[in-house]
Amino acid sequence: MITNRDEVLENAFRVFARMNYEKASQTEIAKACGLSKAGLIYYYPFKQDLFVAVVDKYVFQAQHPQNKFTLTSFTLDEFIHQYIAGVKTTMQQMVALLDDGDTSGGCSPNFYYFHLLMQVRLHYPNVEAKLKNMSDRDYELWTTAIRQAQQNGEIRRDLDTAQTASVFHRFFLGLSFEQSFFVGLNTDELSRQLHFIYSTLKA
Repeated sequence: MITNRDEVLENAFRVFARMNYEKASQTEIAKACGLSKAGLIYYYPFKQDLFVAVVDKYVFQAQHPQNKFTLTSFTLDEFIHQYIAGVKTTMQQMVALLDDGDTSGGCSPNFYYFHLLMQVRLHYPNVEAKLKNMSDRDYELWTTAIRQAQQNGEIRRDLDTAQTASVFHRFFLGLSFEQSFFVGLNTDELSRQLHFIYSTLKA
């Protein structure tokens, strides 16, 4: 029987990712946790409090750069390699948690993660600023790496730094979302595409 908060969060994460917030009842979540409803309420009296705790751990903490990336790059090429490695590691962790072997819906675990993000937008209190901050942090990583590459003469100095950062940032998001409808993000393809973009920018 589950007796600790982390296991409750892990199982609730799976439920919220696969079900709409409205349908993910405390009874359904308790069942997934191996608890009675009273047992679940002991940890989280209100469903929204549980949802917020799940999102804080598996979205905002998991996607924070200090938890996602080990960036020691000196070139944009190295940054791209390290960025993809961080994306791959984080994605594998989330997929491992969400892949319960149930393929009845025909969706990849990556899709269910995006489904959770849609629920976050709808049901996490005052979420706009937190989502913007999460996106801005990623964009800032690209901006810093590109500006440094321009200063070092690795890529063309006449490029608009902000627009170039936006190309990398949005390509990653777009490919991740598109491929979630199929088998999930292919990080090898992501690497090829980002390095192709990089090749067009070289000085």
